[in-house]
Amino acid sequence: MKSKLQGEIRGNAIKSLARAAAMFLAVGIAVTPSVFARPKVKKAVSSNLGVIAHVQLDGGAATRMLLVQKNEREYLYVGFGSSSGFCIFDVTTPTAPRKLGRFSEVSGVQTAEFQQVGDALAVMSPSGAEATNSPDMTPRSVTILNTTDPANPRQIQTFSGVTSVVGDDARGQIYLSNGEGLWVVQTKLPPPPAPVEYPYGD
Repeated sequence: MKSKLQGEIRGNAIKSLARAAAMFLAVGIAVTPSVFARPKVKKAVSSNLGVIAHVQLDGGAATRMLLVQKNEREYLYVGFGSSSGFCIFDVTTPTAPRKLGRFSEVSGVQTAEFQQVGDALAVMSPSGAEATNSPDMTPRSVTILNTTDPANPRQIQTFSGVTSVVGDDARGQIYLSNGEGLWVVQTKLPPPPAPVEYPYGD
């Protein structure tokens, strides 16, 4: 009698375990498709396009800009239509332009054009006071600056009444023409001559 009772209890326990296992299996099957069926959320793609920096210019709107690279740094020269001279910015880190100063020792009413040749910068400004034989040529003042140190340019010479300018960057020379003739300005030192190798005698 006792063994029969124990057998019934054991049988009921097995049935309960089987019922619970079947229930867990059914829940797992019901939940699993919903887990795997969830749509994948796409990560937002970050973009660096657009404005990365903004600097107020105290000289008004810029009319000319020139980017100069030297010793792994980048400098931006900014000229203004309202005045002569130009501002110098260090833009090595483009997200944080840094104003280094202003160069104002330039003849003329306003900065009209920049031309970089070698280690020199030609800054051209209108100079309407000088007359010229041809109405097609507007004379300009051209100031040549030494930009060996781009952050601290130094004036070399100013030419007035210039009607034409051309630069030879390969040889580091600037050619200017005015009423006094043709001028040639050297803007970088020529490379040293190659050493002469003499063959050894027998």
